[in-house]
Amino acid sequence: MTNKQSFSKPFIILANGQYPTHPAAVNMLQEAKTIICTDGSANKLLDNGLVPHVIIGDMDSVSIDRDSFTGFYIEISDQDNTDLGKTLDWCKTNNLTPLTVIGASQEREDHTLGNLALLANYSDKLEITFCTDYFTITCHRGERSFTSFKQQLVSILPAEEIHSITTEGLEFPLNDEPLSFSTRGLSNRSTGRQFIISSSGKIWVFRSHPD
Repeated sequence: MTNKQSFSKPFIILANGQYPTHPAAVNMLQEAKTIICTDGSANKLLDNGLVPHVIIGDMDSVSIDRDSFTGFYIEISDQDNTDLGKTLDWCKTNNLTPLTVIGASQEREDHTLGNLALLANYSDKLEITFCTDYFTITCHRGERSFTSFKQQLVSILPAEEIHSITTEGLEFPLNDEPLSFSTRGLSNRSTGRQFIISSSGKIWVFRSHPD
């Protein structure tokens, strides 16, 4: 276990997808107190003028010299887990939460889907938010309220079988009904400054950034 006192919030994980361009994600990186890179994402971070505090992965892509790196260099060769999965395991072991993950999409579609699966699998263990150039993405079950703004784009997709889901504060409400894996939950809109979702199972909630 790494000494948690070495790290300060906010904790940001930079995955090795497309480097962010939207201010919502870029500002989070610039304001982070702890940046944890998954292998080759460290190269992208350095190219954009920032330095990682931790690098985790099988280290088949990172070009940083281990001997000269002053942060934590954690090599994990497990080929049955992705670098982001290894990083989430390490954060769980070291009780680093909440976490914001940036760069988890927009390059390879298989990686994007795999990363969403990780978000669902780890949502019971860690407080995780994905931030892309388009959305803030969370995964949860039960009842949760979201701070919003009028006409915010909201999409809801099931991460498992949903027997009952109810929403308040969305233009197209769901009322104690099942939700299958389909396009039905896409492109809803918030009607005000808050909306509420109550779900019997895990759902991904996508919320667009303000313009």
